[in-house]
Amino acid sequence: MNKSRAAVVESRMNQTHDQRFLGGPARSASWLQRVLFIMIGTVFAVTAFFFLAVAIAAGAVIALGVAVRWWWVLRRIRARAKASEALEGEYSVVEPRPIESRPPER
Repeated sequence: MNKSRAAVVESRMNQTHDQRFLGGPARSASWLQRVLFIMIGTVFAVTAFFFLAVAIAAGAVIALGVAVRWWWVLRRIRARAKASEALEGEYSVVEPRPIESRPPER
């Protein structure tokens, strides 16, 4: 009895399963399936290419905006630094005159 029970359990364990679910060897696909698969793959690849192109273009626009902003801020900082530098030039000291020597006011 044990032998027959072991044989039943063993036969159930070694049953072949549906290969579609276990990833076994694939059935040969028909030419229509192959054509559809190639068409869908091509559409997917073209769509992915355009999404990638849009993403790269958006990144370039954002990078350009950041670069322009950086340049603008640095330009303002340099202008402020230049305006706060010491002024250079020639001057002469004028001695004050005494009050009596000034002309009379009208």
